[in-house]
Amino acid sequence: MRNYKLNRIFTNVTLSSLLTATLILPSFNNQAIAQTPQEISNIAKPTKLSSPVISQEKRALIKELLEITESSKNAQQIMDAMVRAELPKLVSTILKNAPALDSDSPEVQKKLSDIVSRMAGKYRDRVIKKIDVNQLIDEVSYPIYDKYFTTSELRDIIGFYNSATGKKAIAVLPQVIGDSMKRTNEILLPKMSSIMAEIIAEELLNALPRK
Repeated sequence: MRNYKLNRIFTNVTLSSLLTATLILPSFNNQAIAQTPQEISNIAKPTKLSSPVISQEKRALIKELLEITESSKNAQQIMDAMVRAELPKLVSTILKNAPALDSDSPEVQKKLSDIVSRMAGKYRDRVIKKIDVNQLIDEVSYPIYDKYFTTSELRDIIGFYNSATGKKAIAVLPQVIGDSMKRTNEILLPKMSSIMAEIIAEELLNALPRK
């Protein structure tokens, strides 16, 4: 019943969003909105790593590349996806702590939806306020681009993105990702639901007393 409720309330929380959030910024998944204050206090604070020395020329090229590819906007979209990815966990926690809301009553469902929307909005606002996306990009992107690309290769990449084809690639990438997410859901979600139904049936069968 609870899994059905989650699927019904949050059909807009896509599988692809969960995968994207998990793969791109896994460290932020520890800061879940469904965590209790005690759980949050138990999380070890990350160790600040020393940044490699990057030449001014290479740093300037990386900065140009990040600006061309609109990394700041993309990072914000990732953060938004991560907020959405936390919604099922939030619902589970609410239902666990407020069993009265675990009901099919339209009035109760409306109340639950309002609570979730309000809490998710607060979470998103505080994430924006307390996490500096530009600083995050600086700490993550510069060392990685420095590690995997030479100065010459960065110039080549920038040259591509300044070309007509490169500009189109940047412009249509959100649509490409959106269509990919939609198609992924269409293909995978029915199969995953079927697998889950099989497992539930097996477990219920094993749980029933044998005659």
